[in-house]
Amino acid sequence: MEFNSTEEFLADESFIDYCLDINETHIVFWKNYVENNPNKLQYINEAKDQVKSLHLLLLAEQLKPGAVSLLKQSLQPRKNRLYPWRYIAAAAVVLFLMAIVFVFYRLQNHGGHSGLASYASHKYFYQAGASQKKAINLWDGSFVILDRNASLYIDSAFGEQERVMHLSGVAYFKVAKDKAHPFKVYTGDYVTTAVGTAFKLESSNDQKKLKVDLEEGKVTVEKRKGREWSLLATLNPKESISFGDRFKLFQNQKYSVQKLNDWKAQEIIFKDAPLKEVLLQLEIYYNVAIEIEDSDAGKETFNGTFKHDSLRSVMEMLCFTVNKHYKFTDTNHIIIY
Repeated sequence: MEFNSTEEFLADESFIDYCLDINETHIVFWKNYVENNPNKLQYINEAKDQVKSLHLLLLAEQLKPGAVSLLKQSLQPRKNRLYPWRYIAAAAVVLFLMAIVFVFYRLQNHGGHSGLASYASHKYFYQAGASQKKAINLWDGSFVILDRNASLYIDSAFGEQERVMHLSGVAYFKVAKDKAHPFKVYTGDYVTTAVGTAFKLESSNDQKKLKVDLEEGKVTVEKRKGREWSLLATLNPKESISFGDRFKLFQNQKYSVQKLNDWKAQEIIFKDAPLKEVLLQLEIYYNVAIEIEDSDAGKETFNGTFKHDSLRSVMEMLCFTVNKHYKFTDTNHIIIY
C-alpha cells in the first residue's frame, strides 16, 4: 500500500502499534520504512504526533480525570487575560501525565522483546508490496518468493555458522544445499530448519499460527518453550502440517502440488534480468529443467511480467524476445536453441 497522507498512515493498525511501541514486528517494519522513505517523513511525524497525543489523553482520562480537565481548561483560548500560574499548572500537568505514560509503557513491555527487535537497524530487510510479490536471490544461492505484504529479516551473520532469517507472512524458499550451514526460518515461536530443500511457509499476522508445505528435501519444525526448543515434526516431500496458537498438532498431510505451483506462478516479474537468472527462476516457478545450447545467449537480459501464464506462454514470449526457439524433450525438460 502507498501512503500519501497523514490520514492513510493513521488508518493502518500496524503503524499505530509502531507509534505506541507495543508490537515488535510492526516496530521493526516501520523503522525500516521510515529509513527507506525519507520523503514521507512529514506525514509520518504528523501521524505519530496525533497518535501519541490521543493516547496520552486516553491514558490520562483513565488514570487522572481531574488532571485532564485542568489541562484542557488551561490551554483553551480565552478572551480574558491568562495568568502565569495557569501556564505553570498546565505544564506541571503535562509533565505529570508524561511520567505516568512512561511508567505505563515500561510496565506493559517489561516482558522483554522478541527476536525481531535485534534486526531493526540492519540492512538485510525485504518487504513485498501490497499488490505484488517479491523475488529475492540470496547470496548463498538460495531463492525466496515473498507473498504480498510479507516481510523478511536476514541475520547479519547469515552464513557464518547458520543461515538465519525471520519471516512475517507467506513465503516460498528454494534452499541451496550446504550441510555445514543449516537454513533456519523463524516465525514467532516456531523455527523451520532445512539444509537443501524447497518449502512454503504461511505465518499468521500475530505469528502464533504456522503452515508448512514441503516441496522437496526434508525439514524439521520446532517450537520455543522458554529457553528450550522442542521438536514438533519432521516433514518428507509433498507433506504439509499446521500448528495453532493452542499448540494443537495436526497430522502430516499431503498437499496439492498443483495449487503450490499455481501460487508460485501467479505473478513473475523480470526487470533487466540476465537470461541465466531468468531460466533459473523459471525452473523454480514451474518445476522444470531448462537447458540453453548457446552459452553466449546467457549474457542477454530480459524484461517481462507474467500473471497466471502457462509455462508454454512464458517460453514463447521469452524465446521471441531473445530470438531463440525451444522444445520439450519430455514433460519436465526444455531445450532452448
